[in-house]
Amino acid sequence: MDQALEQITDFTASVRPEDLPADVIEHVTGVLVDTLACAMASRDCPGARAAAAVPDLPRDAGGTVIGSTAVATLGMAAFWNTSMIRYLDYNDTFTGGHPSDILGALIAVAGARHLPGRTLLSGIAVSYEIFHRISLRHRSYRKDHGALVDYLSIDQGFAVAIGAAAGIAHMLGYDRDRIRTAVSLAATNGLPLRASRSGELSHYKGVATAVSTRQAVFACQLAENGLTGPSDPFEGRHGFIEVMEGKAGPMNLEPFGEWAVLRSGLKYFPATANCQIGIWAALKLREGLDLDEVQEVVLHTSRFLRHESGSEPAKWAPTTRETADHSLPYVVAVALLEGDVTLAAYTDEALSSPKVRQMMQKISVAVDEQIEAEWPGIIQIRATVKLADGTTRKVHAANPKGTYRNPMNREDIRIKFRHLVQPALGADTDKVFDQAWAIADSRDCAQVFEQLATE
Repeated sequence: MDQALEQITDFTASVRPEDLPADVIEHVTGVLVDTLACAMASRDCPGARAAAAVPDLPRDAGGTVIGSTAVATLGMAAFWNTSMIRYLDYNDTFTGGHPSDILGALIAVAGARHLPGRTLLSGIAVSYEIFHRISLRHRSYRKDHGALVDYLSIDQGFAVAIGAAAGIAHMLGYDRDRIRTAVSLAATNGLPLRASRSGELSHYKGVATAVSTRQAVFACQLAENGLTGPSDPFEGRHGFIEVMEGKAGPMNLEPFGEWAVLRSGLKYFPATANCQIGIWAALKLREGLDLDEVQEVVLHTSRFLRHESGSEPAKWAPTTRETADHSLPYVVAVALLEGDVTLAAYTDEALSSPKVRQMMQKISVAVDEQIEAEWPGIIQIRATVKLADGTTRKVHAANPKGTYRNPMNREDIRIKFRHLVQPALGADTDKVFDQAWAIADSRDCAQVFEQLATE
């Protein structure tokens, strides 16, 4: 018996929307509203344009596409939604990645089936719990001879596909056999390579998890219509553990019980999660600072942050927004010069700015052993600036706003929602925010999504 598959199946089948704790409902509502805002601001992203151009029309009622009345299959709607959610790299952060990518699939299905809002929120909570536990297993890191080594190069789409399949199965009330099959199919065909986010990043970085959510929808459709799946996708012969470790064995998933979703976070700035703390450090560093006198800026941080956002040459010469929003030196340079990092930081003009390029060349990233010892419990940077007269200045920043130790509240999310959605909805933005925040009481979540449609 594949114990991991049984654990996931048992949990997915056991949760009842009406029993979700109030703090989980409130937290997941914030995740949903924040995710919708991110999608609305990216309606013309490359993935959305590609989805709109693919002739993939449904025979029956199509999936819900955020901000649009377009007709698309459930799978294509999932891809379309997730492409928009993911594009700005402004959506949430949690163990191993961005579980709100999953919402592209859940919204497509829940809207098409006219499910109650609380059922959608319950599906989100279930998917986050599973995403978290799978991510703990497949995004492990170890230290070999002082260097950070990725535990194989499997990307977060693996956990996204499994979490999305379980979330859909939960929302649609699948029996245990169909839940087990949907999860098994998603896992068996869900090992995307992390090459999608290495080097000079391509458009595919923004749609990699969109492909995974489309796959999850297909897995559920097959399960719903009686197809059976592998019995031991995680722990059996040629299963996940054998691929990862060379020998079949237990997944040892973190037990279900405590709601891990409450530890997920949102992003205050439009940049990868790893870079948020760099921006806060830069804002503290620039206070009263004469930027013309800056000779050198050293960012002391964890091995993981340096490895992901401050170790490749491309991070010091970004030419695309996909690389720039993953570049610690780029966002720190922008924050030092502008006093903020907004979507305007990723225009072609901003990316080629001589001032930004010059400032970036003064920035280096180093591992701090004390910070490394406290990571990931504390996310932090110690920044040191050396001035032309030889003097130095130091600041320390920890636990950026949006993380669960320093969370964004409803008003913080409202401000972000306005910033991202108002260009599309104008004066109706606050009204739509309030309707979306009340989705738990909606008998048909599609009525909320209809308020976002601009075409």
